[in-house]
Amino acid sequence: MNFLLLQINDTLFPIGSYTHSFGLESYVQLGKIKNKYDARDYLKAYLHTQMLYTDLLAIKLIRKAHCLEEIFEIESIIAAATSAREVLNAIRKLGLRFIKTINAMKLEQKAFFTAYTQASKNPIYVVAYSVFCVAYGLNYQDSLCHYLYAQSSQALTNCVKLIPLAQSDGQEILASLHKEFDILCQKLECLKKQDLCNNAIANEIKAMQHQYLPTRLYMS
Repeated sequence: MNFLLLQINDTLFPIGSYTHSFGLESYVQLGKIKNKYDARDYLKAYLHTQMLYTDLLAIKLIRKAHCLEEIFEIESIIAAATSAREVLNAIRKLGLRFIKTINAMKLEQKAFFTAYTQASKNPIYVVAYSVFCVAYGLNYQDSLCHYLYAQSSQALTNCVKLIPLAQSDGQEILASLHKEFDILCQKLECLKKQDLCNNAIANEIKAMQHQYLPTRLYMS
C-alpha cells in the first residue's frame, strides 16, 4: 500500500477541488440534472469523455514521455483545448496549489519534479500530478486508478450537494460506477496522443455558461 498516493488523492488534500463543479452547477440550475438517475447518467458521460480523453490519457502519455518538452506539449494542448475560461483558471489554480502543498510536505526532492515545477509557467493539475507520480516512482496503474476514483468521488459529492441527493444515493451511484472504471481503463489502452482532449462539447458549453448564472456556489 502506497500511503503517499492515498494522501495526494485524498479529498482533504488542500488544493481547493471542492470549490469547482466544472460545469455541473450549470446543468443543475438549468434543470438538466434533477435526480439520482440524471446524476448517474451525467457522471457516466463525464467519465467517458472529459475524464478519459483528457485526464487519464494525459497520465498515460506523461508516463511514456521521454523529456520535459513532451510534457509541456501535452500541457499546452490541454490548455488550448479548454475553451471555458473558468475551467482553465481552475485547473491551473489546482496545479499551483498541488505543487505548493507538495513542497510544504518536505518530501525528498526529485530532480524531475523540481525541473517541471521550475520550468512550467502555468502548471495544470493533472500534469503536475502525473509528473509527481513519475518522479516519485509511484505505480502507474495505482496512480491512474486512485486519480480516477478520487475525481469521480469529488464530482459525485458535488452532485449530492447541488441537486441535492441523499448520501445513500451518492454511495449507490458510486458503487454502480465501479464497472465503468474497468471499462475506462480498457479503453485507455487503445488511445494515443492524437486522441487527447477529444471532449464533450456540451460540457464545455455548460462550463462557459456558468459565469453567467445569477447565483453560484462554485467557482467553475
